[in-house]
Amino acid sequence: MRGDAAGSVPLRGRLLALAARALVGLVRLLPRQAALDVAGRLGRAYVRLGGPRTGVGRVNLRIAFPEWTESQRRSVLADSFANLARSFVELALLGREDAEQLRRLVSVEGLEHLEKARQQSETGGVIGLSGHFGSWELLAAAMVAHGLPVTLVERTRDNPQIEELVRSLRGQGGSELFPRGSAARSALRALREGKIFALLYDQNCSREEGVFVPFFGRLACTRSGPPRIAMHTGAPVLPVFAERLAGGARHRVRIHPALELLPAGDDREAAIRENARRMTRVIEEEIRRIPDHWIWGHRRWRTQPKGEPKPYPSRRGRSLIR
Repeated sequence: MRGDAAGSVPLRGRLLALAARALVGLVRLLPRQAALDVAGRLGRAYVRLGGPRTGVGRVNLRIAFPEWTESQRRSVLADSFANLARSFVELALLGREDAEQLRRLVSVEGLEHLEKARQQSETGGVIGLSGHFGSWELLAAAMVAHGLPVTLVERTRDNPQIEELVRSLRGQGGSELFPRGSAARSALRALREGKIFALLYDQNCSREEGVFVPFFGRLACTRSGPPRIAMHTGAPVLPVFAERLAGGARHRVRIHPALELLPAGDDREAAIRENARRMTRVIEEEIRRIPDHWIWGHRRWRTQPKGEPKPYPSRRGRSLIR
């Protein structure tokens, strides 16, 4: 990084980046299983201490599973943050493990669905639909290790030093990376080249970027760009998820059959909303199957239809850190 760019980062941001790099270095000194075990314990302790985003997680779980007891929701939230901490370890270790090691750690099921979709695609390119579920960082690296070309679009972070670190780690996993601002161009190029355009489709967005579709029974603002790209290119959309197996170190990637999406037809905007709904629904179904694999600390329902109350307290509210 150039000196002027580094100097433009506030002191707090520089210290955070320094701590992140030190943590990555520490993780790489530990045996894999030991690092995962420690991370899991720290993730659960973080929830017990009421760290930032745990309040958001409790709100989200009440929305998603109103029939559950508080004890059930608390247990899933703790396991979710444990999974998140383990996923950080797996991101940090990407540069330490070669393709053969990744293939031993991550099995892939459903390759026949991918092969069928690639045969049906004019260019061989397909869209891999997933979310911040399981170890999503390891998912992309494992696909590359199994010989599958993956292109990722990532959200650019405000801290350029943290961004540089994360991009470096992800790059060591073998994926091709593009910033979200170039998503459409990157997707079209990747699909033309017969690659898998990997898409994480479970994040809140602004009204200008998205459409409102149901997610756990409540409208959630969801990016309209991905269904537009799928409809424009005709590329098959295959749901792909990584499941953490017992013990925490091994994973199983499951590739589902391609989704049935609507063509543009006479009402293109209605088709976009319906396809966004179908793409979101399959993610919800996977989260319902293994709820502790999702990142419950994300403000998924932050953007609401006009007139609807937001489910989250102010960021300054103490409830968000308890």
